[in-house]
Amino acid sequence: MNKERSLSRRIISACNLILWLAFFIILAIAYTPLTRYMLKPLLVKEDIRKADVIVVLGGGIDEGRYLSLVSSHRLLRGTQLYFEGKAKKILLSGGDPGKAGVAEAMVMAQEARRLNIPEQDIIIEKHSNRTHEQAGEIKKIAKSQRWENLLLVTSYSHMKRSLMAFERAGFKVYPAPADPYEKYVDDPIGRLRLFKLIIYEYGGIVYYKIRGWI
Repeated sequence: MNKERSLSRRIISACNLILWLAFFIILAIAYTPLTRYMLKPLLVKEDIRKADVIVVLGGGIDEGRYLSLVSSHRLLRGTQLYFEGKAKKILLSGGDPGKAGVAEAMVMAQEARRLNIPEQDIIIEKHSNRTHEQAGEIKKIAKSQRWENLLLVTSYSHMKRSLMAFERAGFKVYPAPADPYEKYVDDPIGRLRLFKLIIYEYGGIVYYKIRGWI
């Protein structure tokens, strides 16, 4: 009986310790510059120059089939580059990973037309659901179009993994990060969300290296 009580106390003490540790970790993430330091290894310096094509990677759509904030930032950056004359074509890439019933690339193309990009200059890649799949699908299109280099547009934190995946596919890549809102996150909730995103990217890089995708 005493042994059972002792074991129960140890279990309760261990649980309490874990809870307190989790509490302090959450506080550290939410109220310190920890995420800012963790973000630095993921950052890639932009290299804007003329290219064969501008490639914009999808970042999600919501249940109403509208572009998410992430996708909107990416599309806006790609549109800016197009009207600056950095490439004659803009390729919008993204399937339907969230099972929304429509490919991200189709929604981006709709918005690109509303931003006055001519229909003939928009190329859609709607079959990929992961970054390495996007690199592979775009490589197929590139062969038929004889593209050798591209301006790659994606989120600031997602650029490093994307850059390596597209270089692995054989492209000369010029990184063009979208609005780096991640750098300016300065509130507790925002830091917690950013921490989740950063951990996802670190994990993604490790996984991609194990699979040989980068």
